[in-house]
Amino acid sequence: MFDETDLFHRGLALQERKDYDQAIVALSNAIDINPKYTEAYYARGNCLEAKGQHQEALDNYDAVLEYSPREPAAFYNRGCARTKLQEYDLAVDDFDQAIELDTSYAKAFFNRGFVHFRQRRYDEAITDYTKSIELAPEDADAYVSRGLAHALSGSADAAVADYDSAIALDPDHTKAHGNRGNAYESLGDLDGAIREYTEVIRISPDDAKAFLNRALAQFKQGHFAAALDDYSESIELDARNPKAFCGRGITYLRQRQTDSALEDFDEALRLDPRNVEAYLGRASARSAKGRREAALDDLNEAVHLDCENPQAWYNRGMLNAKLGAIDTALEDYTRAVELRPQEASYRCHRGVAHTRKGNLAEALDDYNAAIELAPNYVSAYYNRGLVFRIMNKSAEAIDDFTRVIAIDPEYVKGYQNRALVYQSAGERAKAKADLAMAQQLGG
Repeated sequence: MFDETDLFHRGLALQERKDYDQAIVALSNAIDINPKYTEAYYARGNCLEAKGQHQEALDNYDAVLEYSPREPAAFYNRGCARTKLQEYDLAVDDFDQAIELDTSYAKAFFNRGFVHFRQRRYDEAITDYTKSIELAPEDADAYVSRGLAHALSGSADAAVADYDSAIALDPDHTKAHGNRGNAYESLGDLDGAIREYTEVIRISPDDAKAFLNRALAQFKQGHFAAALDDYSESIELDARNPKAFCGRGITYLRQRQTDSALEDFDEALRLDPRNVEAYLGRASARSAKGRREAALDDLNEAVHLDCENPQAWYNRGMLNAKLGAIDTALEDYTRAVELRPQEASYRCHRGVAHTRKGNLAEALDDYNAAIELAPNYVSAYYNRGLVFRIMNKSAEAIDDFTRVIAIDPEYVKGYQNRALVYQSAGERAKAKADLAMAQQLGG
């Protein structure tokens, strides 16, 4: 006949083999014999957590603390269970207790850091991860987690340093390589990002997310064929990810493969009917096919789903302008500007709409703002030059068209419009020279 100790050890052996159901039976039998058997409660709680039964696990850790109120591991495990239940404040309380009882408890600092991270309290998360690293300097995961907290708090360089440390400890740490790729990308180092994503793929060839990340970096570099290959591989590995279909659809659009793009956007929306990016992409594809009313339906849905998305308002403004609904376009551009006031293109396109309405003062305000935001924005100088030309401000118009040509010496319309201003100002030789240059460039 088994006593409680035999049953307990049988439970541990079954737990080791991941036979959690039978382990729970054995541990429960041990507890029936000895209702104060804290080790059995503790082990049963671990088994329940492994099965995803976090609330039931909590009850077992409560029992441990009832009989052993100064057991740091019980506070720690209860904190982990509460974290999984998203009871973050209570989890922090438990990790606090574990740390108070054992100030060298590295895992407690680490997991409290994770809770702070989930609460977007990145500075506190970094403090806890740092303490965890001090106590367990060989833990690569702690460096990775601190790196992500640095990245999300805007310190990409500090994030890279942490990922470097993690990789030095574990050269095949896929998350460290992937996150370092993300950090390189945020720093504008697309070659570095691609190297890191490629390393993840080397280590884990079935990692669909790594192919997806590399595809996006390839797209940003203008390597559209390579991006298509990576998106397709990501989809082959995981055909349930709408982001992969959406990204491939956008790449097809850039390659002018509009029918293929439409198929991908349709699939992205089948997988996620609330995917705003897919609606925006499909609207662009439909517009390219001449289906502007259908495109407008997609943009209306995008705005409905996310009224705080400036790109949705901007895209709808551009389409309304093409449809001749200038007043509506102005409303859309204005909302886009309100949501993202630092985006020069929104100001410039609103300026074009004001120009079409004859609101020249308002148009100038928008072009001026666009140029202040983007000092080499060719379209803003060109369109402001057109307004100056309409207002018979020849000197200002010439200055703007000259600036256009300085930025882009092959901008044909810059030469043509400067020639018209020179002609009206009586400077025929200069006008003739500009027209000759425009003609030479194919205008």
